[in-house]
Amino acid sequence: NIIEEAHRLTEFFLKRGNPSRQRVVDLLGAMITGTETRTKSSNQLDEGGGPNHFVDALQHGPPQYRDLNFRLQMEVMKARMQGFCTSGFCLNTLMLLFKLVEPIKVTQAPTLCPYYIAKGVKDVAHPVLGNYHKEARFGDEEAVTAANEHFATLPEWNEDIPFKAQVHWLCLRAFHCMLIPVLKEDTCFLYAASFFQGKDMDQFEVFFGEHLLYETILDSPIFKDGLAHMLNLTMAFVLSAAYPEKAAEIKEAKSASQVFGTVSIPPEKVSPEFAALPSCIIDDLVELLEYLHNTRAGPDQESDLFDRIDRDLLIVMLVFVLGSGDHIRNPSVRGKATTIMTAVAKMKNYSQRIEKWDFCVRNMIPSCVRVFTAVEKTKQSYYDIRMHLKYQLRMPIMELFEKLMELSEHKNCLKRFAEAESEDFLKFTNLMINDATYQLEEGLDTLLEVRKREREVGEQPEESGAAGVGVNREVDESEDMNADGQDMFRRSRHDPKEHCRTYMKMGHRTLRTLWSMSREAPQVVTGAPIVLQQMLQNCLNACLDRLVGPKCLELKAKNAQRQDFEAYEFHPKKLLTFLAEMYVALAREDRDKVVHIVGEDTRNYKPQTFRKAIKILARENFIPAAALDDFRAFVDYLIQSASAQQAAMDAVEIPDEYLDPIMAEIMSDPVLLPTSKNIMDRKVIERQIMSTDEDPFNRQPLKKSDLIPQDDLRKEIHEFCAKHNIKIDDD
Repeated sequence: NIIEEAHRLTEFFLKRGNPSRQRVVDLLGAMITGTETRTKSSNQLDEGGGPNHFVDALQHGPPQYRDLNFRLQMEVMKARMQGFCTSGFCLNTLMLLFKLVEPIKVTQAPTLCPYYIAKGVKDVAHPVLGNYHKEARFGDEEAVTAANEHFATLPEWNEDIPFKAQVHWLCLRAFHCMLIPVLKEDTCFLYAASFFQGKDMDQFEVFFGEHLLYETILDSPIFKDGLAHMLNLTMAFVLSAAYPEKAAEIKEAKSASQVFGTVSIPPEKVSPEFAALPSCIIDDLVELLEYLHNTRAGPDQESDLFDRIDRDLLIVMLVFVLGSGDHIRNPSVRGKATTIMTAVAKMKNYSQRIEKWDFCVRNMIPSCVRVFTAVEKTKQSYYDIRMHLKYQLRMPIMELFEKLMELSEHKNCLKRFAEAESEDFLKFTNLMINDATYQLEEGLDTLLEVRKREREVGEQPEESGAAGVGVNREVDESEDMNADGQDMFRRSRHDPKEHCRTYMKMGHRTLRTLWSMSREAPQVVTGAPIVLQQMLQNCLNACLDRLVGPKCLELKAKNAQRQDFEAYEFHPKKLLTFLAEMYVALAREDRDKVVHIVGEDTRNYKPQTFRKAIKILARENFIPAAALDDFRAFVDYLIQSASAQQAAMDAVEIPDEYLDPIMAEIMSDPVLLPTSKNIMDRKVIERQIMSTDEDPFNRQPLKKSDLIPQDDLRKEIHEFCAKHNIKIDDD
């Protein structure tokens, strides 16, 4: 009732004419401007560290930080001293703004003046925009300058900004200054309630009670309806700026999503309209959606706000964020968007649309590939300095990717993408192989350390050491202490079981995605020699050696009667099954190439390891009889071919100039590195370029296109190998 009365009063002033209406806009603008300081980390309940930091401070911080009443009183005091609005005031203001933007149709999004912020820089509209122009933009400084010059040539540049555009921009600012800080507070209360549940019920009731106060408004139908409309308007506004050529079409269309469903991701270029927009618009959008997902009532109960939002518009927006690296330069935001996309893909209303809609068929797989590569640049986790945040961001990407791979339309899209965008695809696959290798090795190394301690002390180890288990990571632990001798990264030192479990789960997930790709689209792997070699030698061979090789018994518990692999999320049966089926699937596509690459791996290939794998698979009935027969046939041919190859190489002395200087293997396609003048095998140096883009001998920049083929030497090597019955790649 209070909100309705405030809205009626506001309507009264709006109907009094332009001067009165402008005063309403200026008043709302002043309220939002006064609340801008609330976005600073020092003015947030979690101090910018997120809910984990908030809970950590409740346990380990100074005494006053463990008292919620004191913390809340401090927030009120800051609000009075700095003049920003409290949480309740922010939410009431947002509800009023939602009422004001309600009449704006989503198809009017292109008319909401993306150039408005450029005028604000000159203080023409400062009462409305406040300091919004100081926020980082989607474009760099040069692109923003060019955009401002472009806007100055537009006929509408000298016209007054329409009321609907001013109200829309006020709402965008309110999202950033009012809504997001409130959602962060509520998330802290929910995380704290979850943490104390079952441990300290008094504390649980306090924090859950605080959450319920927020939920009173956030979960009300009137707030959610207004929020859903503003989200639709914001998404259409951003996409209209990214695709300005669609503006006229959108204004005439029945729905904006109908038009955006025809676009390709990413846009061909970054438009001036998009470059000038504050990048926090997408940050806030993703953070809001992430809040809705993280605060859902249960694993299968997403917020009903997702049903109120325009489904197709949300799908297009998320795919745009995933796949448009030149537009959305923050890899962490793109990674978070994948978590949301994976969540909505499980909803009834969204799943079939994502699977069958032509827009998704054309754009989903390429976008997954691009965002997987992009999150390589994310920082390490603040709360676990030994945990790479990129791994956590990639888990939902792989889950979504694997689900799509089962569908023929998306599978065909992957094949087309691998052919048309081979460099992007190679980088994606190479990174996934590296992830699987590192994650499984970290998990297995941790488990080995646990077993070592069990044998030494006769019990399971608790907390201690780097990465939680004392595995040597070449980290000086003294550097992790502050001036008072307190461990600044105590949360990174989980018990060894948790550390092992984390990496094992990620390793299984990543290997499963590679398994799915090998089964569903083996030709995209065998068609890329560099990727195939990485997968077979660095991943499959290495993993097989760890599972059934000479040292595999060290992974078992000291007490042979105690089977505790599941407690560590270690599932050797599943891993061995994945490996056997991947070898067979790839060999079915190109047996001789696969066998040659596996057999030339001098580090991990051992005939007895493959024979032992067959014995275990047969004894335990891990895979169907037909699959086992296929693997046995592959191994027999592999051992025979590798033996013949080794005999041929032992019978002749290979000239040094035929060998790669780094791998000491016969080069199949020698190329000259232009700056260092060294000759290397193409597949070796291209693998290096995928990782560092540098000449390994002098660290100078190097691209694939810089490599100079050595045709005469290549012909000489191939003739030598043919003469002595040495098999060599022809690619």
